[in-house]
This record gives sequence, C-alpha cells and structure tokens, in this order.
Amino acid sequence: MHEDYEYVKSLEKEVDELESKKADFSNIYDLLLEECVSKDVTCSYLHSLSDLNAYAELQCLYLHKVKYDLKAQMQDKNIAISELKKLIEKCKGKSVETQFDKPSVVRQPNA
Repeated sequence: MHEDYEYVKSLEKEVDELESKKADFSNIYDLLLEECVSKDVTCSYLHSLSDLNAYAELQCLYLHKVKYDLKAQMQDKNIAISELKKLIEKCKGKSVETQFDKPSVVRQPNA
C-alpha cells in the first residue's frame, strides 16, 4: 500500500510539472501568437505599401512617356518655327510679285 501511495504521489508530481509546463507553453504560445499577428499586420501593411509603390512607379513611367512624347512634339514645333523664320528672313526686302490672269475683256474708260 505504501508503494501505491508513493506511485500516486509521483503521478501527482508529474501532473503538477506537466501543468506548469502547459502554463509556460500557453504563455509562449500567446507571445508567439501576438508576434505572428503583429507580423501579419506588418506584412499586410508592407504589401499595401508595395502596391502603392508599384502604382507610383507606373505613374512615373507614364509621365516619363508623356514627357518624351511632348518633348518630341516640341522639337517638331521648334524646327517648324526655325524654318518659318528662315523663310521670313529670306523673303524680307524682296517684293512679292503676284501674277493675275489677263482679263478677256478690257474696259475702256469713258471719255
């Protein structure tokens, strides 16, 4: 009977140790769960930032493309303006002769 009592005491001691370990495990589990949730929130936040960064990058690429197209148009207009200025300078001082078709009937002034 004494052996049974000792056996029961050892089982109770083992249960107490297991309950203590269970409490420690539960505390560690809670900490890990908080950390995981925190990291999950952080990852979601970073993911949304990366989406914003990707969107901003697309906008920058679009603006760069528009800037390039506008620069090409501006160069074309500058070339046209330059050519017109050359033509104006070339024509300055020269009289412009206009040719008219000869009328078939010439009217005589009344005397």
